[in-house]
Amino acid sequence: MFVTTAVALLILSVPSWERIRSRHRRSQLDEHQFYAAVHAEMRGGASLRRALADAAAGHDAAELRAVRRAASSGAPIAGIAAGLRSLPGSGDRAAVAVRVAARSGGMAADVFLRLADRASEDAELARQRRVLTTQARMSALIVGGLPLAWLALGGVGRIHTLVEHGGLPIVAIGLGMEAIGVALVWRLASK
Repeated sequence: MFVTTAVALLILSVPSWERIRSRHRRSQLDEHQFYAAVHAEMRGGASLRRALADAAAGHDAAELRAVRRAASSGAPIAGIAAGLRSLPGSGDRAAVAVRVAARSGGMAADVFLRLADRASEDAELARQRRVLTTQARMSALIVGGLPLAWLALGGVGRIHTLVEHGGLPIVAIGLGMEAIGVALVWRLASK
């Protein structure tokens, strides 16, 4: 009864945790969308400064506020590049692209398209890593929880019978090995 209730609560809590996590992910910066917006603005004829300001204005991420303020206020390109450098992921590359484009007068639109593609690939790799980590943790939960479930579902009675017939050292060694195994699995799962 207890195990069935625990499993049901676990299954019912997974969707609510996923909703919370997806809301958190939506509030974070989507670099692919930002870089693609800069590319589109520049392909539409906007200057580098205007493209950065408009693309940053289209996102509510905290990381882009400094970029939006610097680009809109007419701050030097170095200030805009410093704001881009603080972006996670390809921020350093974007800052270098802005500085090179500002000094050379070259078109940076294609560079921002490549940065958008790279950000998309990085996001996909991060998603795959999260999936694999979740799978590994669930496997560890099952492998680590099986000995505990065995004890809860009848192993205690069998252990009692073994102890009554002089098997205390065997029981102690077996329980110790189970405890070490469960501890190792939990340690691996927490990394």
